Amino acid sequence: MAEFDLPSALGLPATLPPLRTPATTDLVAAARSSALLGQALALSTWADGRRVYEDSDFDDFDGDLSDSLDQVWYLAHAVGFVEVDEDSNLASLGPSAEPWRTGGDEAVLELWDEAYTHLVIESMTIDSGDDLDLEGVGGATMTALFMARSAGLALAEFSAMARAAALEQNPPERWDAYVTANGDPSHVLLNRLEALGAVEFDASESDAPYARMTGLGAATMRDQMCDGGFTIPPMPAVADMTAADLVAATAALTPDELRADTAAWLALRSPADAAAELLAAAVDATGRVFAATTIADIPVDAATAWESALDTPGLRPYAQRALTRPHEPADRAWLLVDTLAVTTDPDDRAAIAEELATAADGDETALFDHVWRLPHPDAAAVLTLIGDRHPEKKTAKAARKAAFKAASRR
Repeated sequence: MAEFDLPSALGLPATLPPLRTPATTDLVAAARSSALLGQALALSTWADGRRVYEDSDFDDFDGDLSDSLDQVWYLAHAVGFVEVDEDSNLASLGPSAEPWRTGGDEAVLELWDEAYTHLVIESMTIDSGDDLDLEGVGGATMTALFMARSAGLALAEFSAMARAAALEQNPPERWDAYVTANGDPSHVLLNRLEALGAVEFDASESDAPYARMTGLGAATMRDQMCDGGFTIPPMPAVADMTAADLVAATAALTPDELRADTAAWLALRSPADAAAELLAAAVDATGRVFAATTIADIPVDAATAWESALDTPGLRPYAQRALTRPHEPADRAWLLVDTLAVTTDPDDRAAIAEELATAADGDETALFDHVWRLPHPDAAAVLTLIGDRHPEKKTAKAARKAAFKAASRR
C-alpha cells in the first residue's frame, strides 16, 4: 500500500518555510501551565474511587472548568488521566496522571500533544453529535492557522474556513442552523485550544480580533506535519543565522519580525561583510530583492558592495541600478520579474500596472518581448499574472501572448 502523502492531500508544497520554536524548557513550562489539562487532572482526581454513571454524578464537583464538564471528562479519558471499570463503574486515576505530575520533559510534551490532537480531531464532533458532520474541520482550520504563523488569522476568516470545510460534507442550511442554535463551532474550538495553551488571541492592532498559535502549539503542529511528510526546517537564533537563513525567514516572519531579525543580524557584522554575505545568498528572486533592499539601508559604499556583482547575471541589473549605470531593456525586464514575483500583491491590479509602467518606460509590448526570452524561472508566471490582472485589455492580451511563448520555451 502506498504511503499517505499529507502534503499532496492538503494541496501544499512538501517543504514549508522554517519555524523558530521556543527552547524545550520553555515548551515544557508552557505545557505544564495548561489550564485545561490542570482542570482535567483535577476532575480525574476528584473522580478517583467514585462510581460514575451519568453526568449528574458530577454535580458536586466544585472545581473551575473553562469548558463543558463533558468535554473535560472526555479529555481526561483521552490522555489517560482517568479510567472507569466497565463492570463496576468505579473510576480511578489513569496511567498518565503521575507522569503529568512528575514526569520528564518528553512525557509532558507527549501528553500535551495527545491533548491537542484530541481537541482538534474529536472535540468538535463531540459537540455536534448527529446534528452536524464536522470530521476533518478541526484539522483543516488549524493547518491554516499554522500556515499563517505569527501573523495569525482574523476570527471571521477562521470561521469562513471552518464553514468551507464543513460544507464539503454538510448542506449550507445545516451549518447555518447549527450556528444559529449553538454558536460558531470554530470559535468554540479556538477558546478550547486557548485554555489548553495552543492558541492566543490578539485584538491590539485592529477592531477585528485575531487568533494565532502559541510557540507550543506551533512546535507541536510542526512535529505532527513533519511526521506526515512535510519538511519544515528549524529557524536558528539570530546569532546563528547565515544570510541564507535570513532570506529563508522572509517567508516565515511578519514584516515587523523580519525587520527586528535583520537589524539584529546586521549589528553582528560590519556593513561590508553584511553586504557580501547577502549578495552571496541572493540566488533567487527573494534573495535578490531582499539583498538589494537591505544593502540600500546600511552604511556601505555602493561601489564596494556592488562592483563584484556586475559579473553575476541575476545580480547585474541590481548592481547597475545601485551604481547608477544605464539599464538595457533586458535588465529592466529582469528587475520587473523579480519584483512582481516577490514583493507585489498579486491581487493589487494598480500596483502591477504601476510596476510594469515604470519598467517599460512607455512600451509594455516591447518589454514583454524581452521578458519572455529571459532565462528566469518566474518569467512565464509573471507574464501570466500581468495577463490576468492588468486593467488594460490590450496590455493584458499582449502579456498572455508573451506568457505562452515563455512557457513554450522552457
